[in-house]
Amino acid sequence: MKVKELIEVLSQLDPELMVVMRGYEGGVNEVDKCELRDIELNVHTAWYYGKHETLNGDKPINPYSTIVKGVQLI
Repeated sequence: MKVKELIEVLSQLDPELMVVMRGYEGGVNEVDKCELRDIELNVHTAWYYGKHETLNGDKPINPYSTIVKGVQLI
């Protein structure tokens, strides 16, 4: 999903609704903030990992990976 798609969806909703994301093992957590991140695309294949990885000044997992800017909800 791109930011413009998220804005379009959110603009149709009640602005007082809570925003949540999945918890680690189950349940949901309220989103506290969002951060601009470098994201290394398509580095994980195991079902229990997300497909992509955020980079926090770290070297990429694969030196040939594509790195993009993204927004992470936290």
